[in-house]
Amino acid sequence: VGRQYFDNTMSSNRAIDPYFVSNLSAAYGIEMRKAGELTFRFMVNNIFNTIYENNAYGGMWAEDGIEKTWAYYFPQAGINWMAGISLSF
Repeated sequence: VGRQYFDNTMSSNRAIDPYFVSNLSAAYGIEMRKAGELTFRFMVNNIFNTIYENNAYGGMWAEDGIEKTWAYYFPQAGINWMAGISLSF
């Protein structure tokens, strides 16, 4: 994902840095004669453990002729995984 600005100033200090995240998933299904299909799933997110934020907001004001700014960033999870089992009839 490329550079994202979180306000209308188009200022580089009011932007989220570009980032790249990779995920990996696998699934295996077993056909069961009388019960449908049993599927096992496994997913690893952010496999390279990228440190990034995907959202931010901020503002600015002037006080005694000095411009002051604030910004809040939303850091995202590092490497994480999920597993699941489903039964389809």
